[in-house]
Amino acid sequence: MRTFFFVAIACVYALQNSAQIKGRILEVNSKNDTSVVVGAMLFWKNTQIVSTTNSKGFFSIQSILSEKQLIVNAMGYKSETILISDTSKFITLILKNGLELNEIQIIYESSGTDISYLNPIKIETLGERSLMKAACCNLSESFETNPSVDVNFADAITGTKQIQLLGLSGQYAQITKENMPYLRGLASGYGLGFVPGTWIQSIQLSKGAGSVINGYESFTGQINTELQSPETSDKLNFNTYVNQNARNEYNLNIKHRFNEKFSAGILSHASYNPLVQDMNHDGFADIPIGKQYNIMNKYSYNTGKGFEAQFGGSYLEDSRTGGQFASTVKSDSVALYNISIENKKWEVFSKTGFVFKKKPATSMGLQLSYLNHDQKNTYGINAYNGLQTTFYANYIFQSFIKTTDNTYKIGASFMNDKTDESFKLFQYNRNERVGGAFAEFAHNNGEKFNIVAGMRADYHNYYGLFFTPRLHLRYAFNKSKTVFRLSGGRALKTANVFSENMAYMATAREWVIEANDLKMPYGLKPEVGWNYGFNFTQIMTLNFKKAYVTVDVYRTDFTQQVVADVDRNTHQVWFYNLNGPSFSNTAQAEFGWEIRKRLHVKVAYRYVDTKVNYKSGLMQKAFVSTHRAFINLGYETKNKHWLFDATVQYNGRKRLPQTTLNPTDYQRASYSPEFYNVLAQITYATKLKQSDFNVYLGVENALDYKQQNPVVAGDAPFSKYFDASMVWGPIYGRMLYAGLRFKIK
Repeated sequence: MRTFFFVAIACVYALQNSAQIKGRILEVNSKNDTSVVVGAMLFWKNTQIVSTTNSKGFFSIQSILSEKQLIVNAMGYKSETILISDTSKFITLILKNGLELNEIQIIYESSGTDISYLNPIKIETLGERSLMKAACCNLSESFETNPSVDVNFADAITGTKQIQLLGLSGQYAQITKENMPYLRGLASGYGLGFVPGTWIQSIQLSKGAGSVINGYESFTGQINTELQSPETSDKLNFNTYVNQNARNEYNLNIKHRFNEKFSAGILSHASYNPLVQDMNHDGFADIPIGKQYNIMNKYSYNTGKGFEAQFGGSYLEDSRTGGQFASTVKSDSVALYNISIENKKWEVFSKTGFVFKKKPATSMGLQLSYLNHDQKNTYGINAYNGLQTTFYANYIFQSFIKTTDNTYKIGASFMNDKTDESFKLFQYNRNERVGGAFAEFAHNNGEKFNIVAGMRADYHNYYGLFFTPRLHLRYAFNKSKTVFRLSGGRALKTANVFSENMAYMATAREWVIEANDLKMPYGLKPEVGWNYGFNFTQIMTLNFKKAYVTVDVYRTDFTQQVVADVDRNTHQVWFYNLNGPSFSNTAQAEFGWEIRKRLHVKVAYRYVDTKVNYKSGLMQKAFVSTHRAFINLGYETKNKHWLFDATVQYNGRKRLPQTTLNPTDYQRASYSPEFYNVLAQITYATKLKQSDFNVYLGVENALDYKQQNPVVAGDAPFSKYFDASMVWGPIYGRMLYAGLRFKIK
């Protein structure tokens, strides 16, 4: 199978897809009468790519990744340049003409989550509407209404949420922020909670092998978060939130445009968790108390002559305290088991680009970032300290051969990642230096066939020279209503033993690292794997309303892996290099339909088979549901004042680590029970001149389902039996929340 991908990559030309943006231009006169605009001309700035509207006002124009400024010429209107922030959606351009008004309004038509049909890589884009469906206080809670990503608690006392994609934990997905590395190293444990929901403009989710441009670490897919931009965001966006646990949040985004070339924005966040509650009566606070302060300053500069830049910086402080409190423990004679987590992180970044005017669709860009992350945690009597500094640079050049149907990208990247860690008696220092070069080529045969192939070569100071091939194929027929995709590629990453397994720090387990090569980080070889995938998407019309069916089948196959083994011994956690097979097979079917006007339904089912060859043999991976189902209903009233959304999740049983060496009272079942989770939200929206005002009320875990006794040996937290990592379901129970949003356009 791997030979096939090497041969295919050597035989094809491919890189980035030249997708088609579709839309319509309408005209609204002073009496609010609407008519189509025929013969309007559209073309990308600094290019020769042109399109015109047909007799019904529809247009289709090729997407150019290096250019977002679309120029529109329509009779009776002056030439206008509009900024297209999302090329994946159908666009309606509203031309307004009156005595004192002559402008273009852009409307993106979306149900919240958009699936790409023209890109060889299947990308799901979660827009603002999708993020509004859930409480969405931060990135970890943004996927509650998405069937592709599972969100679970990492343990019973830190309140940390983790995600799973294609049956594997989030560490195997490449999580980026504005296409630059984000959730890696020390941030693996708690970093999903460091991106506030109101900062997010959109999330792009792709499964399987990603693009070589973004690096070599994507095993199961890529999750990229685009933050609010000073160019396109609202002038002011305020959001506040409070829930049943008294968690209260305040978010304020402000942007100011100084002139046509220069704009600036500030994204700020503050949150507090002041209330200690023990809803399951196990002696431990269900959610830790704490606070977070988070601020980002972004600047955007565009000369209008080909050069543009974004740069800025951010600072975060996050602290939380959990475990046992005097109010949660019945006896005054026992010592309290406390946890303390402290994160301080700052970052500076820049993205600069230049578009060559003399050669259309040709550009180059440079991404730079520097990160400093300091983490100090305590778990009972054990302490963990970590310090990470990371410098990242990525240069990309893009152009085409003969026509824009054959495009290519070449470039080089460098990363210097220095990490110092200590836990118990362990102390590890490493400085990873990786330099690499990549090439990606894409061929686009209209809307029928696309192929993207890429290869990158990197030299790692620990692992030496390694290659990362990636291939994506797309074939469509029936006017692109029926789409088939194939993908495959290789990935490699360093296992961050401590930060990726912090849930086991909240246990009495003895940590055993079985070193294989003392010259490697932690004495362990890197993790290496292949991912192969297939996607089928069908667009259809049911009862005159748009519907779709999409089926995903993926396999992740490890050739090297760092195994975290908690089954070998109930009182230990072993880390060692894989000896034998390790794989994850997933199959997901999803159906979406607008049942009636403004009433949308989405139904999905996923099957997961994830197995690892442990010392005791090939076993199902713990805490992964084999079966998961999902249904989401969303409705919006005709006047768009009321929005209703409800989600039902079915979670099948999960294998649990064995606890047979414990006394009977501290043993747990081999499998968790199946359970349902229900989420719902009601939003009232209204417009006030140039502003929007929303009030929302919602509930999580509406059925009030709770895992009983999530903490093993909670009555003896300093004994060898203590284990707070045996979490498979909700801990707190039903959670009510409310909030408001206010925006000035």
